[in-house]
Amino acid sequence: AAENNNNNNNNNTTKRTGDCLLQNCKAELAGCLADEKCVESLACLNVCFGKPDEADCQIRCGDLYASPAVQRFNTCAVSRNACVAQRKSTGEYPVPDFDAIETKEKVTVDDWTNKKRWYIVAGLNKDFDIFDCQEHFFVKGDDDKMYIKINWRVNRPNGQFYERGDVQRFYEEDNKAIFLNRGNPETKLHYQDDWIVPKDGFYVDEEKGVAFVYYRGTNDAWDGYGGAVVYATDPILRPEFIPRMKAAAEKVNVDWNKMVITNNSCKAPEEVKVTNIADLDTLGDDVKAVGKVVERDVENITEKLVGRDAEKILEMDITKIEKALGAEIKTLENNLFRLEQATEQKIAGPQRAFGNEDGRNDVGFDINLKKAEKKLVEVEKEVRRADPNTNGFDYYPSSSSSSS
Repeated sequence: AAENNNNNNNNNTTKRTGDCLLQNCKAELAGCLADEKCVESLACLNVCFGKPDEADCQIRCGDLYASPAVQRFNTCAVSRNACVAQRKSTGEYPVPDFDAIETKEKVTVDDWTNKKRWYIVAGLNKDFDIFDCQEHFFVKGDDDKMYIKINWRVNRPNGQFYERGDVQRFYEEDNKAIFLNRGNPETKLHYQDDWIVPKDGFYVDEEKGVAFVYYRGTNDAWDGYGGAVVYATDPILRPEFIPRMKAAAEKVNVDWNKMVITNNSCKAPEEVKVTNIADLDTLGDDVKAVGKVVERDVENITEKLVGRDAEKILEMDITKIEKALGAEIKTLENNLFRLEQATEQKIAGPQRAFGNEDGRNDVGFDINLKKAEKKLVEVEKEVRRADPNTNGFDYYPSSSSSSS
């Protein structure tokens, strides 16, 4: 009976959401259905429905599928019309004890921005904190606020990845080491983040720096999300900093053992490999990968025919040749079938790709933010010149560029 009630509730929620979209977001829905990434996003979200980790699954879909059409659809459905109900706080990320927070004098905007580049070297929340290649650049704006160009990678099932980026703006709270991110537009779901630095959770000297940041946030989709990260001026967490960071975590009730070390090696993408033919995100790459496999199969057969086995094979009749090359021919047939499958599914899918692939959105960016963006470009160039061996991102700023 309980299961039936849950199913009924899910069906009612789905109907309310569908009715709301048809009533308020017809144009955005039509645009979504004409956009490849947006259709893939809807398909991904549909798979999440009813899963125990539904919210995490939805966030993962958001990581994988980004385009202007996705953004417009989400803005209409979530921010403007609340067709999708806001996820409420479960109390998982409470406000820390006020006395456990560092004083404002010990952690300032200047302390962050003087170092120019920081890496996230450990994270708590898999939805927001644990990504590869989290290289962030910091500047102080003309308005004395802290501006950060954040970069990260979203790994895909086939060994490839998407490079993502954004610009965030923070200002200092009056008394404590709390940095507030406010005033974000509806295209970013009106999100608000509070960064909290615990006592003794921040250290810098001339050569290096490390910081523990506990954060809490709210947006139109989720009220009360949160997490924790360790920032460092090196791409890895130095062992000598771990005791300090562990003590800082305890002050804001974070279990250090749940923190995950991130990978900031920023390696080049792996060779494309076949995953699941039904995986929409990797389908185009699957076609290429299977094509390479087919080429290799043909080469294997050719090598046997013209290589050291050629004399023996030529003495055989056709039946014996088929038997001798049976395994190779079977492999070739299987891979050709997979290639045909992938191609048919790709052709049957949406045909219009979205334009404006850099995904840049200037809505709500004021003059100070635009000035800060230019500063961030110069800071990144300066860091690259001083440290040319680091792996950078060839865009600024971006939310949907792909490595493939």
